[in-house]
Amino acid sequence: MRYRPPVDEHNVGGDWYDAAELPGDHQVLFAVGDVSGHGITASTTMVALRNGLRGLAITGAGPGRLLALLNTMLIGLYAGTTATIVCGLYAPATRTLRWAKAGHLPPMLVRDGIATLLRQPRGILLGASDAADYEESTLVLEVGDTLVLYTDGLIERRGVVLDESLADLVRTASKPVPSVGDLVDTLMTAQIGDTTDDTCILALQAHPRE
Repeated sequence: MRYRPPVDEHNVGGDWYDAAELPGDHQVLFAVGDVSGHGITASTTMVALRNGLRGLAITGAGPGRLLALLNTMLIGLYAGTTATIVCGLYAPATRTLRWAKAGHLPPMLVRDGIATLLRQPRGILLGASDAADYEESTLVLEVGDTLVLYTDGLIERRGVVLDESLADLVRTASKPVPSVGDLVDTLMTAQIGDTTDDTCILALQAHPRE
């Protein structure tokens, strides 16, 4: 996990990440999100979403349902604010990943040294509609697979279309590195957006079943 603050450190952003092992079945909850705007409102909303997600995950709800509940919370408590998020549940025993997204950039899978962007399930950003629903996707990871989640501050560049920035990210992630930590550091160093926004990266690697 890595975080890079905005160029103007007084202009606090709303980027965040979280990862936690849940009680009971030992699934790992993970998420990366970005609240619109900057300043105190973005910061406090970010904290509310992160804490709210952890609390809701205890109920056993899947990622799609968790996003629907977060959407209801955001509209009810922070009307007029929007946010993007990718969240998932990973079961290490079976290497099964369930995930959903709300208007966020696609996660990236690195397998055998080749990076690809995952097909995105349906889901608009949080706060946009009280009737929103969120599709859930399932993926079984192979040993050594690395899943990378990130916020738009990593890749957005003025005058560069998003597809070009994503393609550049995939090329960078496909270069050989000795460890997950080195992969994240490489992305942080090589992929620098020019929007002065803050940036989060979270990487999850699949290990042999215990």
